[in-house]
Amino acid sequence: MKITLKDIARDTGLSVSTVSRALAKNGKISAANVKKVFESAHRLNYPIHHNSAPVEYRNSIYIAMVTHFHPGEFYASFFNGFAQAAAGTNIHFGLFNVCNKNDCSFTFIDSLKKNHFDAAVIFLPGFTKNDYKELINRVGNFPIVTAAPLATPVMDTIAFDNYSGGHLVAKHFHERGYKKIGVIQGPSSEVETHLRKNGLIDYCDQHELDIVWNYRSDYNISSGRQAYLNYKSQQTKPDAIFAGNDALALGFMHSAQRDGVSIPGDVAIAGYDDTPMCEYQNPTLTSVHTPYTDLGKNILTLLTEQLSDPDKAIRHSGSTKLIPVTLVERDST
Repeated sequence: MKITLKDIARDTGLSVSTVSRALAKNGKISAANVKKVFESAHRLNYPIHHNSAPVEYRNSIYIAMVTHFHPGEFYASFFNGFAQAAAGTNIHFGLFNVCNKNDCSFTFIDSLKKNHFDAAVIFLPGFTKNDYKELINRVGNFPIVTAAPLATPVMDTIAFDNYSGGHLVAKHFHERGYKKIGVIQGPSSEVETHLRKNGLIDYCDQHELDIVWNYRSDYNISSGRQAYLNYKSQQTKPDAIFAGNDALALGFMHSAQRDGVSIPGDVAIAGYDDTPMCEYQNPTLTSVHTPYTDLGKNILTLLTEQLSDPDKAIRHSGSTKLIPVTLVERDST
């Protein structure tokens, strides 16, 4: 038997017009009556348009994860953390690759709401403050959170504490007796690159450790190999090196070991992200552990709050929450 508005009206004791306005979200209706109508509709299996239903009455919530893919283990670990965070819930993900600094990013993200996604997580580290402002203006009340840090955030952000990661590595080097420190930093256009480096530099300044070598690069193994060639040409070489991510560290290690350089005998090295490959190198790689599942849980909680309160999705105070990181010490240091 087909369920009608009359059935919901009979079940709730409200008028048909009130039921109709509640389901359409039109007119002035108390929150209690809206809740009553949707509970009844859900209980009676009345067909409700997905985006019209309050988040607690949706069978599924669809979240787009938008980024600019690069080869390597980082993205697999990143996405797996969100999958673990959503386990046992009604949240489902779609993974999307867009251009990092091109209008296609805006065009694509702008289309998500039209394609029945409820919310989005974006990880586009190359985005600037103006990029985020434009995105907020275009998506309206569509819930969206970024996982990439920004120096002066305008969009709600949940990211890892990159500064503390660099600080932890420097403290570890200090405790191991290393005094001459080197840095292989990531892309200078990305805020996380500077946060990681600044955390290291500030500790070194406070404890009279010397930064004797700094190499600018990109976050890939090839850049790590190029960093080794630059290191090799230096007259004053560091005792220990902080690489901006694990791929850089591994590229450096592979080239160094082919040249007969002992790690950590001749030079120690630590990475960032603690991807699975850290445990399968010889020597195993010390790295800053970034808990992807914790990141996912915090972002999903914020997105769910925005879905429950559409006004919150458009306020975007630029609030930032940092997820703590830890250092996993292994043989490379």
